[in-house]
Amino acid sequence: MPSPPLTAALRQIDAVFGGMTAPSEGCLHCYGAGELALLAVERARLGDDLVRILMHEVPSHFTDHPAVVRRLLPEFFSFVAHGRFSGMAYLPTGLGRTAWREWPAEQAAAIEGFLGVWWRETLADPGPVYGVQAVWELCADIHGSVTPLLDAWDSAPRGGSEDRHLAGRAEHWLDDLLQDDVSLVVPWGSEPLAELQEWLVTRAVRRLDGQVDPLLLAKIGLLSLGPEERWVAYAELVASAD
Repeated sequence: MPSPPLTAALRQIDAVFGGMTAPSEGCLHCYGAGELALLAVERARLGDDLVRILMHEVPSHFTDHPAVVRRLLPEFFSFVAHGRFSGMAYLPTGLGRTAWREWPAEQAAAIEGFLGVWWRETLADPGPVYGVQAVWELCADIHGSVTPLLDAWDSAPRGGSEDRHLAGRAEHWLDDLLQDDVSLVVPWGSEPLAELQEWLVTRAVRRLDGQVDPLLLAKIGLLSLGPEERWVAYAELVASAD
């Protein structure tokens, strides 16, 4: 069951988006008329499978894609929060394809609120149901940015699950980031590469100092070097550790 803070975030989503409808117009090659008709019925339950499919559909399949996304949000976020969502690896999401930050302030704030609580609770959980990487990817896709996720990590309590997850992600990401490849870290684009590299060097190393193998911290530090210097220093570092 969702925690009290996540339940409160879900209630806010429902208060803002519950009862919304969307035109029952869309791709009849992919969906039946009866399925699309449900979009125009207030609070008609769509079900987990249809919500998952619709939330990942390309915008061109609907005459009013943002309206469809708003219609889906109460069920979609409830689906996610209850640990039933099986589509974490399928990106981008419909919400990530909208300019939701330009929606009315109450709507944008409700989305921000849910994502913030969900991400912070994922970091605080020693064994999150979806795993940290999957939640990271989905939240980054919806935000269109890694900045809110890094800010939350930066302000989290130290010495607990947040730092253990950070050490695990840093080690998992490191080889790709040393090659200036961010595609497996943030699947939707290359824009966060420099921001993530800088944050790991300037913030993550400070958080993890004294908690992990110093060799890992030294390798992270190499991200501050240019590509040619980086690999020379890497070879020297590995040789000295043998």
